[in-house]
Amino acid sequence: MLLPESTVGYAATAGWEHFAGVAPLQLERFELDDAALSTLRLEVSVATAAFSTGNIFRDLNARRVAFESHLYPDARYVATGVRTRAPNGIAATGQAPGLPDGSQREVTLTGALTLHGVRRPLEVTVTVQRQGQLVEVAGRFTVELDTFEMRAPSILGRSVDQLVTVEIDAAIRLETP
Repeated sequence: MLLPESTVGYAATAGWEHFAGVAPLQLERFELDDAALSTLRLEVSVATAAFSTGNIFRDLNARRVAFESHLYPDARYVATGVRTRAPNGIAATGQAPGLPDGSQREVTLTGALTLHGVRRPLEVTVTVQRQGQLVEVAGRFTVELDTFEMRAPSILGRSVDQLVTVEIDAAIRLETP
């Protein structure tokens, strides 16, 4: 079960102005075997019209111009694989480490991001932390608007930069069998 404080956020720049938007994260699928992080499967989505920067005019412009929320109401990330790292930073071989209670691991999720109707492969390095039945997944990556055939909205005559930073912060309560 996804906890309500789970979010997807973005940070963007237009000229001298820096701003951030946030939206509630939706959990579509989460699978985890405590014994091996390589079994982690994650599918999340976000309603593109739900992003809020606190400026209604900026938000309406982003929904209309960049996200085209009326045509592409959701953005979705599907992680289908996991690469782990050994404590020395070298890629681990063999069985991936587990995620016992009280542990934290950095892994790279391999999968695909579908945004603005365009699906592209995307690797995301995340920290996965477990405290009892609570698993937190946090990471960030950059998106180039052109790669997803998105138009950069303009703010006061300044276009939003092509590179946008995206952050995911998910808190998941494990179901007890």
